Amino acid sequence: MHKDEHFSLHDITKIEGHASLEVLLKSGIVEKCEFRVSENHRFFEEMCLGKSFSEIPLIVSRICGFCCSSHLNTAVKACENALGLEVSEQTKILREISMNMEHLKSHVLHLYMLVLPDYLQRESVLHFNEKEHKHIHDALDIKKAATDVLRILGARVYHTVNSRIGGFSLLPFQEDIEKASKELFKIRKKVLSAIELFSSFKQPVFERQTRYAALSSQKYELMQGTIKISDGAEIQEKDFLEHFEEKVIPYSTSKDFFYKGSEYMVGALARINLHREKLCAEPKKCIRDLKLKFPNHSPFFNNIAQALEMLQCIDSTIELLDSLKIRQEPLPKTLPKEGKGIGVCEAPRGLLFHSYSIGSDGLIKKADIVVPTSQNNRNTEKDLIDFIPSLLNLKKPEAELEIEKLIRAYDPCISCSTHFLKVKWKKLK
Repeated sequence: MHKDEHFSLHDITKIEGHASLEVLLKSGIVEKCEFRVSENHRFFEEMCLGKSFSEIPLIVSRICGFCCSSHLNTAVKACENALGLEVSEQTKILREISMNMEHLKSHVLHLYMLVLPDYLQRESVLHFNEKEHKHIHDALDIKKAATDVLRILGARVYHTVNSRIGGFSLLPFQEDIEKASKELFKIRKKVLSAIELFSSFKQPVFERQTRYAALSSQKYELMQGTIKISDGAEIQEKDFLEHFEEKVIPYSTSKDFFYKGSEYMVGALARINLHREKLCAEPKKCIRDLKLKFPNHSPFFNNIAQALEMLQCIDSTIELLDSLKIRQEPLPKTLPKEGKGIGVCEAPRGLLFHSYSIGSDGLIKKADIVVPTSQNNRNTEKDLIDFIPSLLNLKKPEAELEIEKLIRAYDPCISCSTHFLKVKWKKLK
């Protein structure tokens, strides 16, 4: 690369959705860096207006295939808060299990199918050699174990239907719960191997201090708690929009979010940076044995954090399943009631926020949904501004790969954020 360069990266590959990047370098300094979400608006909030509150969770679960359970559970939580409903401990446990399994499924697909080809110097998993095919089989086995549990809980893997406002329309059978625990235990070795694999890759030498945000409770949980910020602040979920500011970015179709006027990061790295002491025993042991540094300020470490979370999700779920004795609980009848409710959960990519205002007739008057990628976009851009000058000694294809690797490390879900790589380079005259 040259110290004076104007380049655009279009159709960034191996991420969910469509984004591009435009950078202007002058004398080795980034004068312009625009990380652009280039998909059309999808109008999530508008499709909720005028619908019955009881329909909302199943509708918004269709926003994303990766995170359908996260959207469903967060919407259920928001509606219950609006209606003043308190659910049983069993319901909370089953929802936490579903979130664990969605994180496991999402992380393994991202790490093995999108990230791993970069570190094995392959264009995609389709170019893996015979020895490397083992990684694909491991990934599919891990994913299957996660999706089998999701099917037990929700009647199907994607856009599950059993989780409803107030509880579950159909509870799993005890024998299926016990079988799920045994199947998860079988794949632990493959997840331990994944942690070793992704920790073994040499990461670019790059760190940048930023703020981190994640849910905080007594345990390492994905559905309960207050929002903790790395600056020490703790925010109640109902006060989310009082502390996080939405801004329109003129060159992007995604509205982005800022905390106290600055960018911040959500996701696996943020969660472990803030709550590593709350991890289960085995993920903690992996951190010690592999001498992994936390807190860590390299965005590339989000990949390793996701691998550690895979084990955390398995061990946490096994513990929950082994102590769970299913009791039949009829789904409570929920009557319309005017109110506003906010729900915040941890989706695989970070904090997910749903807010609904319900009228006395039970219809949605206002809806607001904030997804993790919208919160990470500007942090990604700031990382790129600091990272790109370190690539000047590389050839263009090598520099492009390193830029893509950083963007991919965030595991962006671009389509969810819309409410990389054929490259064209232009040398400055």
